[in-house]
Amino acid sequence: MDPMVDNSWIHEKRPSGRSGWQSKMMKTKVFMTVAVILAGTILAVSLNGLGSNATLYQSEGVVVDFGGYKTSWTDVDYKEIDDPVELLVKASEKHGYTYTMGEDGKLESVYDGSATYSNDPTHSWGLWYVEKKSTSFTRSEGYGIKASDYTVTVWAYTEKDAEPAVAVDATGTSIYGYSQPSSMVTLSPVCTEIVASMNAVSLIVGTDSYSNYPSSVVAGRDNGSIAVVGTYTDPSYESIMHRGPDMVICDGSQYNQVQVAKTLRNSEVNSVVLYNAEDEKSIIDNIFITGVAMNYGMRALDVIESMTYAMNAIRSAVSGGAGTSVMVTLNTDASPTVAGSYTYVSDMLSSLNGNNVASEMNGWAHLTSEYVTKYNPSCIVILDSGTYSSGDYGRMLANLSPEWKNTDAYKNGNIYLLCEDIGELSQRASPRSVQFFEILARILNPDSFPDGIVVPKTIGNDYVSYLTYTKDLGFGD
Repeated sequence: MDPMVDNSWIHEKRPSGRSGWQSKMMKTKVFMTVAVILAGTILAVSLNGLGSNATLYQSEGVVVDFGGYKTSWTDVDYKEIDDPVELLVKASEKHGYTYTMGEDGKLESVYDGSATYSNDPTHSWGLWYVEKKSTSFTRSEGYGIKASDYTVTVWAYTEKDAEPAVAVDATGTSIYGYSQPSSMVTLSPVCTEIVASMNAVSLIVGTDSYSNYPSSVVAGRDNGSIAVVGTYTDPSYESIMHRGPDMVICDGSQYNQVQVAKTLRNSEVNSVVLYNAEDEKSIIDNIFITGVAMNYGMRALDVIESMTYAMNAIRSAVSGGAGTSVMVTLNTDASPTVAGSYTYVSDMLSSLNGNNVASEMNGWAHLTSEYVTKYNPSCIVILDSGTYSSGDYGRMLANLSPEWKNTDAYKNGNIYLLCEDIGELSQRASPRSVQFFEILARILNPDSFPDGIVVPKTIGNDYVSYLTYTKDLGFGD
C-alpha cells in the first residue's frame, strides 16, 4: 500500500468537528513512538516571525476574511491592543480598508480598495474566534471579547451557516504571522507536493523517503541539496535539525509527525501540521494553510482557484448522469482495503454520480471477502501502488478471487486498474488529486465528455493522455 493512504482508523466512528484529530491518532496502534525526545522542561517560546509578544507559537494580531480564501493578516501586540474593534481599525489603517458600522454598532461593510463587501440577505460580517487548544470556529455574539483569550480572532464576511477560511492547523496552532521561510523540510509526499505547487521546491532541504514528485525533488536528492530525513511514519528529529530548516510541514494523519512537530516547536523551529484529508475541502484547506504559513498566500489562492474551476467544470459535464455502484480499493486481495466514508475518494464519488458501496464503513477499511459479493459493485476501481504494471491487466483478472469474479463489475468488464504513476498519484491528497478526479469522472461517466477520449481498463504512466480539464494542473516542474 502506498504510504500516503491512512487506514489507521478502520471502523472507528468519526469524531465531531476537527477537534477530534488527537483522539483518533492517540488510538492508532500501528505507529512507532518518536525516535528522539528532547530532555528537560518544556518551555513556552517566542518564534521569529510571530507577533511581538507571541507565546507558545501563537501569533498576535487579527485576520480579515473576505470569503473565498481571500484573507489578510495584521500583526498587533495584544499588550497594546486587545479589543477586536480596535484591531479592525489597525488592520484598516495597514491595508487601506474603509469600513462602516451600523447604528447598532455592528460591522456593515468593508471596502478593500477594489470592492465593497456589504451585509445582504446571503452574506454578513461577523466576529469569529478559535478557542485555545481547539481547531473549530465560534461566532461571537458580541464585540466585547478580548483577542488575547483566543488563538485567532477573525472579522469574516461569510454566507449564512458558513465559516471563515481555516485559520489554525491540525494542532490548533495559528497559521498566521510566520516569516517567509528560506529553507523547509516536508515530511510526506503530500506536504512536498503542496510546497511544490507553491513553486517553492528551491526552498526544500529535506523530505521523507517517499517524496518523489516533482522531478526537481528527485534531482535535489540526487545532487545532495535535499536530504532524506526519515520515513513517512518515522521522521527523524535529529536529521531534520541537521538541515536547519526555517519551517517544517508535517502530515497530521501520522501520530509520529504530530509529536515531532511539538518537539521542533520546543526547539524554536516553525512547524505546521496539515489535516487528514477526508474530503475535497480538507485538501483545499491544507493548500491554503501551507501557503499562508509560507507567506505564499497569493500563489495558494491561484492553485485553489485553478483546482476549483477544473473540478466544477468536470462536475458540470457529468451532472445528470446515472448513478453507478462503485468499490474503490487499494489491492486485489480477496479481502481488500476499500475507501469508506470520510475519505477524499468517497467524497469524489459522491459528486461524480458514484454510489460508494462501502459508505457504511469509515476511512480506509478492511472489507471481508463475503462483503465483496454482498455489496456487488457494478464498477471496481483499483488504486495500485506497485503490484502491477500497465501490461498486467489480464494477469490481474485471472488472479482475482471467486468473490470478485461473482460481482457485476467483473461480469460486465467494469474493473479498472490504475497503476504506476496514476496509481501512486491517486493515493495522494495533494493538488494533483484533481487529475485523479478527472480520471474517476471519465470512468464513471464515459459518455458525458465531448472530447471523445475513451479511458481504457488499465491506466499507468500515460494517464495525462486521458486528461483535458486538468491536463496542465500537475503543479510540478
